[in-house]
Amino acid sequence: MPDRKTSAKISLGICIASSAALLALAVTFPKFYEWFYFLSRSLSEESGGIIKTVTVAFYSSAPFAAAALYMLIRLLLNIIRDEVFVVINVTYLRLISYCCFGVVLVNAVCAFFYAPLFITVLVFGIVGTLLRVVKNVMQSAVALREENDLTI
Repeated sequence: MPDRKTSAKISLGICIASSAALLALAVTFPKFYEWFYFLSRSLSEESGGIIKTVTVAFYSSAPFAAAALYMLIRLLLNIIRDEVFVVINVTYLRLISYCCFGVVLVNAVCAFFYAPLFITVLVFGIVGTLLRVVKNVMQSAVALREENDLTI
């Protein structure tokens, strides 16, 4: 079983790979999605509207995803440096949850034009809420650590 630092390094690698994938998709998304959509269905006039809606949802969500990945990388670097229960990590978790809720808002609007995007709304809503809970736990741990540091 990997130790805490090894696990954080693996997570960091995944975040860096995800950032590279996001960048690659930012450059190629419309053609990539058109190709992907073509594999599963025949293109019709209706599919052009779907491709446009999903493309708008992607490009509107991409800045939130990029910001969340950046903050997650910073958080993991802090964990690797043994800076776990510090205020900046609470801030990173808070901002990452806001990014999730930003994706929820963007996709909720786009889902009225392409209903399967409601799945994205649900998933990111759950992840954002989960991150808020983890942020609250981390915030309590930071407060306890600071109180403990004052009593020693």
